[in-house]
Amino acid sequence: MEIRYKKGRHKLGTVESTQFPEVPVHKQPGIGVPAVILREAIRRTAFAVTTEQSRFTISGAKLVIDETSLTMVATDGHRLAFARFPLVNSTGQKLDLLVPKKPLSQLEDLLDREIRRDAESQIEIGETNNQLCFAAGNHSLFSRKLSGAFPNWEMVLPKMLNYTAEISTEDFHRSLSRVTLTAESRNYSVTMEIEAGKLTLKSNAAEGEAQEEMLAALNGANGQDVYRLRFNSRYVQDFLQTVSKAGSPTFAFGFNDGSSPFELFLPTDRDGYRYVLMPLLLD
Repeated sequence: MEIRYKKGRHKLGTVESTQFPEVPVHKQPGIGVPAVILREAIRRTAFAVTTEQSRFTISGAKLVIDETSLTMVATDGHRLAFARFPLVNSTGQKLDLLVPKKPLSQLEDLLDREIRRDAESQIEIGETNNQLCFAAGNHSLFSRKLSGAFPNWEMVLPKMLNYTAEISTEDFHRSLSRVTLTAESRNYSVTMEIEAGKLTLKSNAAEGEAQEEMLAALNGANGQDVYRLRFNSRYVQDFLQTVSKAGSPTFAFGFNDGSSPFELFLPTDRDGYRYVLMPLLLD
């Protein structure tokens, strides 16, 4: 094929059209889901999908749709993101799928376009053999379906939290960003000390150290006890960016001790969005 224009020309090699892979056809009706729900589920979880290709069964997000809800879960072994939305599904079908990481990003882009076109748009989700199909408007996205057993994520979610605090999303995000500037680049370690009335963020590395304080109402605190947790600040920033985009002015933080998994969640919707992280070891 040759392309000519005013100042030059290009020649491109071609292949027979018969060599192009056959476009899949989704023959069975799927389950219709509001596009805004699926997009938000992806935003709340996809960042936690592992980037390690060897960990095949967690290299995508788990998507479960039943009669009353849509649930999406992702993990990389150090953190777990869980999102659930109420849903009216009268098709009688149920889905339990593992969606690979790259198609999740492509799907979010597709959903963005459809929502801009029509805020009430729906996306149809289905599966055939080893493929997944997401159809919205005039567009369809096909993806291979991951196989294998996703970890028992329900065991990771804390059954109870001895201490909780509600914190300003914007204030905490800004403070954490500044303190992270002097965190070790290996795991972006930041230590949080929290007590009745305030919390303190600390970091130190060879280049320097930082410390910032802010107000925090801690529930469950005992007298003047100070509780310490250390975490990867990049993991926490992923959550903060998500809740900021969702427009939540505050988020909630819950823990039991400095060595057990701790949880970040929306104060008004813990059942709808939970983010669990393993802390780093304290000195």
